[in-house]
Amino acid sequence: MVETISLQDLSLENKEFLLKELGFASDGIYVLDSEGEKVIDNYINEPVKIDNMLILPGSTIIIDNNPLSIASYLQGHPDVF
Repeated sequence: MVETISLQDLSLENKEFLLKELGFASDGIYVLDSEGEKVIDNYINEPVKIDNMLILPGSTIIIDNNPLSIASYLQGHPDVF
């Protein structure tokens, strides 16, 4: 079983540390990839804000935590949970 934790309660500093460990970064507002470009949520075509990021279990895939992105991801990857 996959263990999940909420990122909502983490401080900005801890979120930035977690991103760094996964090969990402932040400008304090947006999640940035290794090239310094904003990470785009493929389901809504919007940049992912650090306050709304969701790191999917068992991966380094980062999406926005909105219902459409989550449902779309789970529809394409039903074995995640």
